[in-house]
Amino acid sequence: MTLPPHIPGQNARPPEGSIPTGVNEGKRLFAKGYFWEAHEAWEPVWMDLEEDSAERALVQGMIQIANARLKLVMGRAKAAARIAEIAERHLSDAGSLDGADWARREMESLMADVGKKGAV
Repeated sequence: MTLPPHIPGQNARPPEGSIPTGVNEGKRLFAKGYFWEAHEAWEPVWMDLEEDSAERALVQGMIQIANARLKLVMGRAKAAARIAEIAERHLSDAGSLDGADWARREMESLMADVGKKGAV
């Protein structure tokens, strides 16, 4: 993306339809600090997955990790900590699916950063 990462209340959203969807696309965006955009890339994937499936829990956990990261960027460490707890529950429901290792590593990094902000 050539635009800066979207931060609600601080800058404009990317144009509708400009964010490619998919798990790998979301991971690429996430790695570059585009947390809102990663959430947007993952949401259609999540919506297409079977209710109450481990796969859906994993993608929901990834979405919540991105949401918590965005809250940290916005200076809302307590909100990030609360959302991280939700992400943790989803990752627990995901079990040991492919991709869960990536999400758990990101979760550990997130919790360390939330702790540094004094929200845990």
